[in-house]
Amino acid sequence: MTTAVNTRTRYTDTGRATLVPLLADPATGRGRNLDLEVTPHLLISGYTGWGATSALRLVAAHTARHGIDVQVLDPSPKRVGFTGLEDAGPFVTVHRDADDITQLVTDFVTGFQIRFEELDGRAPESHRLLVVDGLDRLRKSVVGEGAGRCSVLDALEPVLALGRAVGYHVAASVSQSFVTRQGFPRTFTDCSALLSLGPTTSRARTELLGAEPRPAGVPAGRGGGEFADYDGPRAVRTVFVSEDEAREIARG
Repeated sequence: MTTAVNTRTRYTDTGRATLVPLLADPATGRGRNLDLEVTPHLLISGYTGWGATSALRLVAAHTARHGIDVQVLDPSPKRVGFTGLEDAGPFVTVHRDADDITQLVTDFVTGFQIRFEELDGRAPESHRLLVVDGLDRLRKSVVGEGAGRCSVLDALEPVLALGRAVGYHVAASVSQSFVTRQGFPRTFTDCSALLSLGPTTSRARTELLGAEPRPAGVPAGRGGGEFADYDGPRAVRTVFVSEDEAREIARG
């Protein structure tokens, strides 16, 4: 399947769930994939309107298309960005209620722990994906009970550190203003592919991408930014899909 998305980039199915056609070279338009087998998680930083939600929407739709269980957490009060995935088939579910979100995080982390023990070093045969649009909005949310009670960010850290071994993946966005003010846990940045969209403050860029110089040719406008996985950073433009296109992709 190939879906036209704008004059520069197109969604083209890679045929593999964990190979997500998220990015394009801004100079040539040639696609660059996010490989969840290599970098199992994705952390996106950007100001509102620069394309973080649409990038997560594409990741969710593509992986659901290939049969991965995708749970989308959308704590935004605006409740927009994932309506197209609400009826997109059996592999993707969108959660917005605060209690539902904290319970889902608890279940996701518990499932990770169970699978980690069951596999005992064997390669995973299936994958799960947790998509969080606005991880910083959950920083005050608490999961667990008694001695195991902790913040959502703390609960997800073991998944970030060891998720690759058991096929558990996290794709999340965080506001750049939050990164600038408070930084971000190293487990998240060290274990994830990093996508910084739009204008970047010096502190946020250092937190996310380190001290390497900004690459040439970073495109202006929505969806333009820098991407780093096992090397980089590199100038990229994200592939955009609309709500309707995301539904079509997820349904296969």
